[in-house]
Amino acid sequence: MSIVETNSANGLFKLVVHETWCKGCRICVDLCPTKTLSMVESPDRWEGVIVKVTDMEACNGCGICEAECPDFAITVFAEKAKTGGAA
Repeated sequence: MSIVETNSANGLFKLVVHETWCKGCRICVDLCPTKTLSMVESPDRWEGVIVKVTDMEACNGCGICEAECPDFAITVFAEKAKTGGAA
């Protein structure tokens, strides 16, 4: 297992999944308001499933998956807002 990074096409968000830490509990999938995450079969895992990013373009960067993961298997990164300065 590995660390999988997925970036949105617009570059605003990045989700990092630490597959080794995922125990397949579904909490992140069940709580994701945009259905960015799914559980997929993983026969090499004793749990039989693992979380995968399946619709990154739906991600709004809310961070619920990161906050609720009991095993710290997901990290959400959002690009800092660019501020325009007055000249």
